[in-house]
Amino acid sequence: MDQRAYGGDSEFPPLEPGKLRLYGNRFCPFTERVRLVLAAKGVEYEQVNIRLRDKPKWYLEKFPAGRTPGLEQDDHLLWESIVICEYLDETFSQNVLFPKVPYDKARIKLLVSAFDPVVPLGAYPAYCKSTATDKEAEEALLTGLEPLEAEITQLGTPFFGGNKPRILDFLVWPWFERFPAFQELSGFHLSDQRFPNLNRWMERMYGQMAVQVCMHATQLHVQAVQLYKDNKSFHDVGLD
Repeated sequence: MDQRAYGGDSEFPPLEPGKLRLYGNRFCPFTERVRLVLAAKGVEYEQVNIRLRDKPKWYLEKFPAGRTPGLEQDDHLLWESIVICEYLDETFSQNVLFPKVPYDKARIKLLVSAFDPVVPLGAYPAYCKSTATDKEAEEALLTGLEPLEAEITQLGTPFFGGNKPRILDFLVWPWFERFPAFQELSGFHLSDQRFPNLNRWMERMYGQMAVQVCMHATQLHVQAVQLYKDNKSFHDVGLD
């Protein structure tokens, strides 16, 4: 499958019966959430990339809300990254990622529901658009990460999932993957004094197979963020 992003009036790429297809974008952190789960569970799928600011008409017909990622298999359509991840975890039984205890599962959803509005949908995009000297945007992003530092400190385990990464690790990781690009662009970093356990967690996550399969090199993220700041197309960076 061609990794170049589809947009506007592009034709719909035919989908084979029974094939699992993920719609998203190479640089979309929410899409990466699903890719991490698929990689961790060893599920075969194909990915169709779309332009986030010029979505194909056929995509909007399938997913009227226009959000990414989207999942399709035969007549099944799903959207919202957490919904998709939970569906995949329940559909494919290998390497279960969500807790089996209902309370533990509910608590993870609460942690993510608190994280998403503050970091992915709030401080993160604001920081992407900010200047290198915008300390207010930087502090908002750092403050949004403090609950995760508190959580992993309280757990006292290598990962949020215990001795190996599970669902919470994969749901928050995509934003951490992009922090080295921010450091190169504007000096952003997680200090050991403020985030000692998150820094150790990041080091361990880089060694995980699913992360290595899904991640982009820092320089690609740097290019993508620079283009995003300038309101230019970043979808096909690195494919030329």
